Amino acid sequence: MPDHLHALLAFPPVPGMSPTVRQWKAYHARQNRVQWQDGYFDHRIRSPKELDIKSDYIRQNPVVKGLCATAEDWPWMIEPKDRSQG
Repeated sequence: MPDHLHALLAFPPVPGMSPTVRQWKAYHARQNRVQWQDGYFDHRIRSPKELDIKSDYIRQNPVVKGLCATAEDWPWMIEPKDRSQG
């Protein structure tokens, strides 16, 4: 997306999500001159069905916004490894 980022991420208990996101945003602000808004929105995934729903939402977001015709046309999508492989 041109003005925001969607990602499905997992974090270890230490250091946890907040410090990891803060460091990642700081790195990209320095290296790539990204100007981030303060904070972020997180949502805990509690089931495989919910993971599928969120994944589909992320894949379809550029299509819904009219930025590409199909999700496969979006050049900045990075698909995860097969979840069945752990």
